[in-house]
Amino acid sequence: MENFRAGDHVEVVDAEGERLPRRALGGVVDGEDFPVIWVCREDEWVAASREDRQPEGVPWPAEDVSTPAATGAVA
Repeated sequence: MENFRAGDHVEVVDAEGERLPRRALGGVVDGEDFPVIWVCREDEWVAASREDRQPEGVPWPAEDVSTPAATGAVA
């Protein structure tokens, strides 16, 4: 399981298996039943930065959070 820092770009997998871009709000923490990583959408990250406040996020199962897949790579 990877660990992340606040601001890291991550991908989360939703209940339908779709990969969604998010920003990590910190590293892995203990959730009520399993480890989680708090994440937020990019627009919330930007708004919070602009408004000088902490971003509002949601806990995501840590096993469903990963580093974004590289796109546009040339071999």
